[in-house]
Amino acid sequence: MKIYSNRYMATCVPGMEFVAADEIKEALKDINNIVATRGKVTFDCVSTDMDYSNLKCIDNIYKLFRIFTVGNHKADLSEIGKYVKDIDFQMDIEFPIRIIVSASRSGKHTYSRYDIAKQVEDSLTLNEEKYIIGDNLNHDLAVRVDVIENKCSIYKQLTHSQMRFRGNNFNSTQGSIRPPIAHCLVRISQPKNDDVFYDPFCGAGTIPFERSFYKSKKIFASDYNNAVLEIARTNLNQSVIVFSADAAKSKMKDNSVNKIVTNMPWGKQVKVENIEKLYFDFLKEVKRMLTVNGKAVILTDQVVIIENLCNALELNCSRITELSLHGLHPVVFMISKKSD
Repeated sequence: MKIYSNRYMATCVPGMEFVAADEIKEALKDINNIVATRGKVTFDCVSTDMDYSNLKCIDNIYKLFRIFTVGNHKADLSEIGKYVKDIDFQMDIEFPIRIIVSASRSGKHTYSRYDIAKQVEDSLTLNEEKYIIGDNLNHDLAVRVDVIENKCSIYKQLTHSQMRFRGNNFNSTQGSIRPPIAHCLVRISQPKNDDVFYDPFCGAGTIPFERSFYKSKKIFASDYNNAVLEIARTNLNQSVIVFSADAAKSKMKDNSVNKIVTNMPWGKQVKVENIEKLYFDFLKEVKRMLTVNGKAVILTDQVVIIENLCNALELNCSRITELSLHGLHPVVFMISKKSD
């Protein structure tokens, strides 16, 4: 068994690890040994007062406590229980501590992730004076267990579960993406202080909200649905100009926007009568609005439609990354005008 004192893991939506890793390098001090794997970024941090409040691309941060070998049969789960019950999770609160346990598993095993979590819960709560079962809303300690093949890693969650939702004051709508995903899209656009930024399918305003963490010249947000715009106005501060508009008939001037970042309708949660026409009309607007050196970062699972239409409209179009999101695999595209 290996004991760790300064190894951490940040989780993010699968496909955005490279963005999260760059943010971690930029935001945290005294870190090294950064490794990005599917949906995770692990790193060492020697600082005892790590400030992760500026990390916006991640879902949660965990501190690694133990790594040990475990077998692939259900009878081997007792090994996990043996190691877990002796861990000092460094909780500076009075007993009993309310716990929740989550687990993941990959490889060939005769047990499930639920079996792993139950084993850890049972092992920790053997001493009811020390640990008791909590729930997602009321707990003091969240333990995460990852079993990959024959390696078991035990983590303590450091961040509050509401971190990735920006607390309880941000209201989402149908089709909204999580704020960390929106922040990754913003970072992919390489925000600059002189940006004129626009989200034409703003919905609840998640993307412009994340863009407002950076300086800009102007931030615009629009949607055709006035009901969701009212929600956006409650989410966004005065620095964001919110207005009603059809994304296919924008009010923006020609060559006036150098950054467009948006989550286009996929035709699933938000129904679209003719999705190909919508995409064609919108991409024509993108070509009209964008400055010569401007760029549009677009998230959608309508991959073939986007690529075919960009080719027809003579727009540069490149795939940046593919995400794994609720069983779907949307792609982040970077679109720009072709030089004369």
